[in-house]
Amino acid sequence: MTINNKKSTLQAILQCKCPKCTKGNMFKSSALNMAKFNELNDACSVCGFSFRPEPGFYQISLFVTYAIGVAIFIIFGFATYYVLNDPPLSVYYITIITPAVLTTPWNLRYSKVLMLYAFG
Repeated sequence: MTINNKKSTLQAILQCKCPKCTKGNMFKSSALNMAKFNELNDACSVCGFSFRPEPGFYQISLFVTYAIGVAIFIIFGFATYYVLNDPPLSVYYITIITPAVLTTPWNLRYSKVLMLYAFG
């Protein structure tokens, strides 16, 4: 009996693992490292899969980043409107921009991960 240690695709995406073997890390550091949170490894340390298939590959991931950012703005905007009963504009600024800024590292990373999983 063989045991398959391969993770599910969803687990691998959430953990930013290699799309081929689901074990190697795609990024050099944690998302909490503000200086290097978006730096990719050149290849998987386990299977050698290239995380840089061609020059400019990740430029399209900016559209995914934009879509996620817009979704964050819409969700928090409507939540602010309904929960706080249409507060002043300054409250909207705080409740929309704060989560958008705080989720930026994950937003940029996951847009690259999704791009590689979809087209890599």
